[in-house]
Amino acid sequence: METGKQKLISVLWFLLLPALLPGQPLSLRQALELAESRNEQVLQQQEKTAQKVLADREAWGNFLPSLNLKAAYTHLNNPLEIDLSPIRTAMIQMQAGNQTEFANVYRLLQGQAPLTAAERAAYFQGAVQQLDGALPEFKEIFKDQNFRTATLIGVQPLFLGGKLWAAKKFAGAEKEAARAEAQLTRNQVLQEAAVRYFQAALLQQVVQTRRKVLEGMQRHQREARRLVEEGLIARYQLLRAKVAVANAERALLQDLNNLELARLALQHTLGLNEAPQLAVGESLHYSAFTDSVAVLKEQADISQPALRLIAAKKQAAGQKLAVERSEFLPHLAAFGKYELYPEYLSALEPRWAVGVQLSFNLFNGFKNYQRVQSAKHLKREVQYLEQQTRRKVDLWVEKSYREMMNARERYLKSAADLALARENARLNEKRFHSGLGTSLEVIDAQLMLEKTEIERLAALFDYYQSLTQLFAATGDTKQILTVWEKEEN
Repeated sequence: METGKQKLISVLWFLLLPALLPGQPLSLRQALELAESRNEQVLQQQEKTAQKVLADREAWGNFLPSLNLKAAYTHLNNPLEIDLSPIRTAMIQMQAGNQTEFANVYRLLQGQAPLTAAERAAYFQGAVQQLDGALPEFKEIFKDQNFRTATLIGVQPLFLGGKLWAAKKFAGAEKEAARAEAQLTRNQVLQEAAVRYFQAALLQQVVQTRRKVLEGMQRHQREARRLVEEGLIARYQLLRAKVAVANAERALLQDLNNLELARLALQHTLGLNEAPQLAVGESLHYSAFTDSVAVLKEQADISQPALRLIAAKKQAAGQKLAVERSEFLPHLAAFGKYELYPEYLSALEPRWAVGVQLSFNLFNGFKNYQRVQSAKHLKREVQYLEQQTRRKVDLWVEKSYREMMNARERYLKSAADLALARENARLNEKRFHSGLGTSLEVIDAQLMLEKTEIERLAALFDYYQSLTQLFAATGDTKQILTVWEKEEN
């Protein structure tokens, strides 16, 4: 999730950016801050981290009860009823038969003749009619044809075999993994922005060197033309000067195009694709870096986000194993329900109910066992990945450190070469003016001076490029500012 500081930086850059464009020089610190606040990759990872933070908060909800409201309106084709009419009919028939027999016995006890068949039938029919009128219908509607239901249902997990805690820890590990991945992306973007800034600064100085050499070539061409007109040198030397001027113009044009491309690349990394061209406001300069490789390796072991990312993934793999193991344990939950429309309930339905529910899987085709084994292999896979990544980070630090040392030595040792090239150019220029030297010697001396100056700048660029990679390997690319902003040595 984007911090308050990052939000403040974004707002400030939004307000200040128009003042920086199009020609205001941009420092390295400003470039890195722009990359942090505007680069799409960084912003994308911030959104991903925000998702994982919310997912971690969501995992706490698994420990709390769930309460649901279920409501419905139902229309049946017929009301639901219980019809016991056959039992009622049988009871009436039996009772009417008993009353007929009692009447017949009563006549016999009075010394009268027994009931005839017609009398028995008439008496029986009368008893049936009397009982039919006296007994209610044996029909009960227990559900109307139209009814509403609204039920509150609550469930509280009590024990799920440790699954809830494992799920919470898994979500926490995913949150830490997202933060580490965001830091890794930030370092990569800052590394790219710093290197492109150095590249633009290098090309700016190369263009300045090319222009200075071109001016010297043009000045030499004018001198050669004057000497040819005076008959002091051969025309060949003038032609050689013209060729040198053409080559210098071509080299300058090529580097101007390279500079334009480098500025566009930097602008893209800073997330300013629609903005006017930015100007790089600082030149390459040497600042010493003295930390040992052992200190850098120790810092990388602590701060490298790739290692933190794998550590979080390792923890997540362990929690996945715990989740799969929980399926072998019983699950216990409490539940309750409450009906909001009791008038629509039948005699068979309660208005409220509470209870506990226990479930335990006895057999599911060994799927749970296979999932546990798969989770174990995943955990071991991440362990091997962690070991491999540690070795790669160690090699990354070692390689970047050695490349930085080599570039530093090339830069420092080239000081003598540069002094020699400058003196050689000066001497050949004097020899040519005095008539003791040739135009070819002057041109070769100027080209050698140009080559030495550009190689020295390239060594300085390689120094800062390797140093940027070194800080990215240790886990904080922005430390390049601590070296860049030192006093120039």
